[in-house]
Amino acid sequence: MKNLFRKNRRRTSLILLAVGILLSGCSVIKPGFNGVINRPLGKGLKTDKIYSDGIVTRGLFTQMIKYDIRLKSFQEEIDILTSDELHMTLAMSVTLKPNQEELPQLILEVGEDYYQNIVKPNFYSVSRGIMAKYNYEEISSKSLDIEKEITSTLSTRLEGKHIMLDKVTLDHIMYSPLVTNATDVKLATKQKLEQTNIEVEIAQKEAEIQRINAEGQRDAQQIIDQGLSQKYLQFKALEVQDKLSTSNNAKFFFVPVGKDGLPIVVDTGSN
Repeated sequence: MKNLFRKNRRRTSLILLAVGILLSGCSVIKPGFNGVINRPLGKGLKTDKIYSDGIVTRGLFTQMIKYDIRLKSFQEEIDILTSDELHMTLAMSVTLKPNQEELPQLILEVGEDYYQNIVKPNFYSVSRGIMAKYNYEEISSKSLDIEKEITSTLSTRLEGKHIMLDKVTLDHIMYSPLVTNATDVKLATKQKLEQTNIEVEIAQKEAEIQRINAEGQRDAQQIIDQGLSQKYLQFKALEVQDKLSTSNNAKFFFVPVGKDGLPIVVDTGSN
């Protein structure tokens, strides 16, 4: 009975060992990853085969180098100097991924940490060089143009590096407090000047309206004055006399010629 127990335990150990050896020669590649086999005790990196997601059987004493082939975004805070020699910090992101078909070459020529080794230094260099062409106030308004220019230049820098660049984005502009305060004062002064100009323009419009009204009143008065001739006034006075002479309830005396040649009408009907 004891011998049987020992045999079973030995058999179990052998099975577990075989399973362990078998599992040590397998790798699981998750979706979104690709792998390349490295044989450190043999021929080195296997460059003619790239493994996609799934379970991959490999030889003992080999390793599976796995790469995330999905787009990844890396954000950096980059200190720059503008063309007008002002400092600012930009939060910028670069989105990219390894070239899936060139993973062995990427490992051999660039290394596993391709972002730190090749992308980041070029990202900093290109961003600072392009930003130096813009002045401080242009950065915000021309951010889209800046992104396109950096993306194009960085893409050229990364040609032949087995990396696929997607885009560069300017996420945030961090202005220095000193420059921010000066800019605020400048903008406030500009707005105040614009408001003053508007008020002056309104006052000029109102003065123009008053001048036009005054000219209209003057012209109207001139027309009236020209129409009130001496003969016209005498004619109107005679009309009044004619109407009064037909009244039965009133008595009037008419003085033929009064001041300015106009008849004077005296009412004697009152006591």
